[in-house]
Amino acid sequence: MGSLKELVAFITIVMCTSVTMTVAENAMAPTSIGNPNTTVVISNGGSVPMVFHCQSYKVDLGVHTMLPGGSWSFEFKPSDSGNTIYACLFSWRLEFHYFRIYKQSRDQEPAGPFACKRCEWKVSPEGPCQLMKKTGTFSHCPPWDSQSFGNN
Repeated sequence: MGSLKELVAFITIVMCTSVTMTVAENAMAPTSIGNPNTTVVISNGGSVPMVFHCQSYKVDLGVHTMLPGGSWSFEFKPSDSGNTIYACLFSWRLEFHYFRIYKQSRDQEPAGPFACKRCEWKVSPEGPCQLMKKTGTFSHCPPWDSQSFGNN
């Protein structure tokens, strides 16, 4: 059996290793309490498979296919400068539309009645509809955007 000094040294090494691993695991965690992660959930409200491609200015989330009634989500940390936008191109057979599925000036709490930390959208060829927390319905249905990134 080792001495008390060896036991203290062993416990110190274990504690330092544990702290190092925790810091490494949390490297992607939000750095400011006032700007937590946001989740966007997209559901296919149409009657045919939907192909979609979402991206921000810096992050490309790739092309996905979703069956009717299916859903897909992604999580990110909005920028501290307030300019985060994720835009998606949605297509059903030969029909396609753009929509900014997350626009920080519109969606970040406490921006207004459409603000969300978990932003849920039901998307169909007729348009995107956002889940309203107060009513529990997909009743906020803005028009499609004319382009993926822009001022509209």
